[in-house]
Amino acid sequence: MKYVGMQTQIWRNNRNTAILLCMYPVIILAMVFAFIFVMDYFGLTCSFFGDLVIDSATGSTIASACRDSARLRTEAYGANWPVIWFCFLKALPFTIGVVAIWFLFAYMFNVSLIRHVTHAKPVERKDNLRVYNIVENLCIAGGIEMPQINIIDDPGLNAFASGIDIKSFTVTLTTGLIEKLDDEELAAVVGHELTHIKNRDTRLMVVCIVFVGLISLVQSIFMEVIKAMLRSRPRSSRRNNKNEGGLIFIVMIVALVGLVISSIAYFFSYINRLAISRSREFVADAGAAELCGDPLPLARALQKVSDEPGLAFVNRNDVAQLYIIHPDEEDDNGMLHGLVKKVNTIFSTHPDTPDRIKILEQF
Repeated sequence: MKYVGMQTQIWRNNRNTAILLCMYPVIILAMVFAFIFVMDYFGLTCSFFGDLVIDSATGSTIASACRDSARLRTEAYGANWPVIWFCFLKALPFTIGVVAIWFLFAYMFNVSLIRHVTHAKPVERKDNLRVYNIVENLCIAGGIEMPQINIIDDPGLNAFASGIDIKSFTVTLTTGLIEKLDDEELAAVVGHELTHIKNRDTRLMVVCIVFVGLISLVQSIFMEVIKAMLRSRPRSSRRNNKNEGGLIFIVMIVALVGLVISSIAYFFSYINRLAISRSREFVADAGAAELCGDPLPLARALQKVSDEPGLAFVNRNDVAQLYIIHPDEEDDNGMLHGLVKKVNTIFSTHPDTPDRIKILEQF
């Protein structure tokens, strides 16, 4: 009965993760579509972008699509669906290309960024025989590739897994964790991190961070455009002033629309990322309990880590979400109760530690 419950927990969280992961391309495409829809609704697609986007197959522009559309509106505002779909399909390859380039750079620099901000140092068997043997034995038992082992000189108790492929997979432990946990508890924490590696959660979280970061970049670009427009002043002749002022006004409207839509998309993508992160923590807890053959050492270890999570010097939330327990969230949850605490959990990268311990104890 204990084994079935654990497997059910893993299956449910894997299913939820797959559903949530599919939300990212939906959010990005919805953001692009919503931007085009709003622009067209207020008559800006044809008037502003019409001569800029050319159909390579027919040589026609959005403006000609507007003129030829049977549903071309005569009123000031309204949706012209043929034009909207025309623009969306034209924007689709460009959107996919930008996402692909962003992913490439993120994959290249993710591992080096984590090492830099955490000041982690690699260790070999001769440097710490106890830790190396624990990791190696669990890898053999679970059929997991042996990762690099890193240690951070920090008196707090914490650990995390990172990496995007076999060469870069790493388990990082603090000195405080190694010194203050017994062998069973330390093995349970290592088992949790190895489960992340086995399930490729570290790669999954890079994907989540990349998607959220891309939408955040778009949001920042629109914000900078608005700032630039506010600093701009029409110069030269009165006629040029009028023309330049009209152009600035249109660009400002476009940037405001983009900022609002990208902000909404960022909110949903960020919430989605947090939900995936919490789901994977439950899976890793269950996997560690199964790998070690006993869930109670991990329950004890989580309690100790929550009392002193450490790693406060790493002032990056995208890195901190990899930890077995997020230091800032643990401090915040300790001061919250009831409904407020449940709402706060929605904006957390990790499940509430007491909930994790209860689930482990019921196995």
